[in-house]
Amino acid sequence: MSNNLGIILDPNSLKNIEYIVKKADEYNFHSAWTTELYRSSFEQLTYIAGLTKEIKIGSAVTLAFVRSPLMTMISAMDIDQISNGRLILGLGSGAINTNRKWHCNNDFANPSERMSSLLKILKIIQNGLYKGQDIEYEDNFYNIEIKAFKRPFKPLRSEIPTIVAGIGPKMSRVALEESDGYLGHVVCSLDYLKNNILPIRSDKHTSISSIILCAINKDKFQAINDCKGTIAFYSIVKAYAKPFIQLGFEENIKKIREAYFKQDVQGMLDNVSNEMVEKFAVVGSAEEVSEKIEVYKKILDLPILTAPHYYISHEKLEYYQNEILETFKVF
Repeated sequence: MSNNLGIILDPNSLKNIEYIVKKADEYNFHSAWTTELYRSSFEQLTYIAGLTKEIKIGSAVTLAFVRSPLMTMISAMDIDQISNGRLILGLGSGAINTNRKWHCNNDFANPSERMSSLLKILKIIQNGLYKGQDIEYEDNFYNIEIKAFKRPFKPLRSEIPTIVAGIGPKMSRVALEESDGYLGHVVCSLDYLKNNILPIRSDKHTSISSIILCAINKDKFQAINDCKGTIAFYSIVKAYAKPFIQLGFEENIKKIREAYFKQDVQGMLDNVSNEMVEKFAVVGSAEEVSEKIEVYKKILDLPILTAPHYYISHEKLEYYQNEILETFKVF
């Protein structure tokens, strides 16, 4: 019996990843999700596949444009086989500067159109590898030709569920219309999901999931303060500005960015208001948080919970992870 909730794994410690994912599997969480910033999402997925038995495993997200489509698909198929068909491949475009400056991917114009193209080519590669057929595809972004190449073993599944992360309307439409589901970011508040994502969901069979910042603590004031670092971190990314601006926090994020470039962490935290936390996080006692998550479940097929994880101690991070596990465990 699944609790129909996912949980984000923090990449800082492999020991922590092992502990949390085993508990999540034991406690019947729907899925456990890796990120891709400090570690590779695929290597983490391979690691947790061997540690678990039932829980689905997913990437939130795998960077879409830093690998070749072939390597992305081969890696996904291998992990799917290792996990006995439990993989959900989550793709995200990544931020402009990280693509260009970190990953040397200078050709990063039209990310939503590029994602649409990638989804097409991944399906063609997956079908070709599964059936042992030649693979050919060409458009404005990709040109692939693989002939007379057949893997000496058959992939476990012909189709691996693939979802796409989006914030802006173009990428969100690609996710909802061309992939198996939409994945919302931490900054996608309940208001944002209701006002920006649900109205453009034309196919009710397309799943909608979203990451939700969650801090369970009887001391609600402490929970609010502990979430401020994570909200501050994400508010410095220009691509994530719209959800903040729509709720009237434009001046806050402007001041947070100014503090960030001065390396003034306290200044960043001071400019995250309690109201911002209430809008972009679920905080409070176990009872309060459970009630709020039920509201999310009315509009989401899968809420994915993440503990606060920026500018707090590792001990606090583990505390909030454990509170999520204990609050939502089912047997």
